[in-house]
Amino acid sequence: MRAQPSSYRLMLTLQATLNRGRFSLNVDLTLPDTGVTALLGPSGSGKSTLAALVSGLLTPETGLIQLGDTVFCHLGDGVKPPVNLPPQARGLGFLFQNHRLFPHLSVRDNLFFGPKRAGRKPPVDPQRLIETLGIEHLLDVSPQELSGGESQRVALGRALLAAEKALILDEPLSSLDEDRRNELLTYFEKTLALTTLPVLYITHRHDEAERLGNAIVRLKEGRVVSVTTKAMLDPHEPTH
Repeated sequence: MRAQPSSYRLMLTLQATLNRGRFSLNVDLTLPDTGVTALLGPSGSGKSTLAALVSGLLTPETGLIQLGDTVFCHLGDGVKPPVNLPPQARGLGFLFQNHRLFPHLSVRDNLFFGPKRAGRKPPVDPQRLIETLGIEHLLDVSPQELSGGESQRVALGRALLAAEKALILDEPLSSLDEDRRNELLTYFEKTLALTTLPVLYITHRHDEAERLGNAIVRLKEGRVVSVTTKAMLDPHEPTH
């Protein structure tokens, strides 16, 4: 594992252990406070499990999960009082492999569902986001009328508008064919550049991790095998 440079600032403390049958996860990470961190690894490496721990969809047996000054989870022997915030209290936007748009709501109402429900201020300008995603003409359309690529763009916009502290994207392009995946990558690249929120991007594709990630965490069998940043690969390339 390569040493972290001094410019590698603390965003997320993630120390967690979890055992599920034959699979065990044991990680101790600090991740940057801005930009995209790609969690890269093959199926079964623990990347989606790690994202679920951050989001609160899974609970570690022991660990500390902390974003800035906010402790999401702190469990273990001697920890008093134990802390384990529910997902809705963590201020995260989450995009699954399945788009999961609400079929009874229009595209517009899907986009703004999170901010209205949680009373949060969107982290990016909504109009600029809509224009970047190229969905201005779809705002009054039902999700059933969208193509797969359009649906994914709307789902990305909804997740980002709902994010208060961070955004988690779990294999969002894995179900697409190669042409559509390449097209959507461009939209993801432009959209993620709009925000200064930290982003966790889960993928098994090296090209996605290298194209989108400011930092890449490689996982194998529930363990971190390396952490690299763009600054490590090219010290003259600025991160954002």
